[in-house]
Amino acid sequence: MHALNPMDNSGRKKAVNCDVDPTSSLKEMFIDMIQFPRALDGQCPVRRPVFSKQHGMVKATFVVSKEVPAHRRIGIFKYDQLDAWVRFSSDTKQGLGDFKTTIGIGIKLFGVDGKKLLESESDALTADFILQNHDVFFVNTAKDMCEFTYAGVVLRDYDSYLKDHEETAKILDAMEKPETSVATAVYGSCLPYAFGANDYVKYKLVPINVGPGPAIPTNNPGYLRDELKQRLIKEEVRMGFYLQFRTDEASMPLDEAMVRWPENISAPQLFATLILHQQDIDAPGQVTYGENLSYNPWHTLAEHTPIGSISDARKVVYEEGARLRRDRNGIPLTEPHTARK
Repeated sequence: MHALNPMDNSGRKKAVNCDVDPTSSLKEMFIDMIQFPRALDGQCPVRRPVFSKQHGMVKATFVVSKEVPAHRRIGIFKYDQLDAWVRFSSDTKQGLGDFKTTIGIGIKLFGVDGKKLLESESDALTADFILQNHDVFFVNTAKDMCEFTYAGVVLRDYDSYLKDHEETAKILDAMEKPETSVATAVYGSCLPYAFGANDYVKYKLVPINVGPGPAIPTNNPGYLRDELKQRLIKEEVRMGFYLQFRTDEASMPLDEAMVRWPENISAPQLFATLILHQQDIDAPGQVTYGENLSYNPWHTLAEHTPIGSISDARKVVYEEGARLRRDRNGIPLTEPHTARK
């Protein structure tokens, strides 16, 4: 699969080749073909190429369960608790409706010592988790993701691709599920991560005794943000952070992201509670703070290394997207040292 995009910012033609280098090709399509042209067209501020519609930036605390056994208290889980800032978003554009969009959650933890995997931020004192409101991804590998993106971004023809990839079409249909609140959705990492030297896990985030929130019609294009704002003004929200350990190689592959790890073989275990504090998400500066932060699953400790070819591609695409966005918006290309109060 090969195509030429119009021109990069240096005036050179650039090739997209999913067979040879899917990671570089994904970077070209998401950053050079989508994000950079939007910046040139005057988008201000320049936004993320994906999950750009923010529903709320939330001050939180990540509390590790006292029930986690000593031999599992490694990396991030060696701490009793950490300050956090949580960004809720949808993979859609500003101005479009929230209904049946894919919801993402980025969790940035503060006060995490140790060298980070992302070379540009290796000395930072932060670490990130990224999840979305589904438990599997819609393609298996980076090559598959490249071919899917090529079909839409270059050929402008997702329909033909989906006709030939029925399982991807089924998963995408399942991802278009109605959610009444970002606080009541269940989130999954979709992709696996190392847990120390010998184990692998997937992450899961589940609401804990979260009651019904304000009734806001889903035809309100910003109902997820409005619901979250009204809910958090009245009460805090607690969500359980679970780890599902890989216990069977055959049914729990590491580079087949469409495969659901069966919970009847390995039940997720509660490792922490994410507490979203009572607050006004429209407090001065809070929305902008969320726009200026960047989240990358590789911004973490070696104990929690992202696994698989899609994760490898994410490292490059997310870092390049953050660099472009921060550069164009005049934001320092560094992680914050402490959490915003």
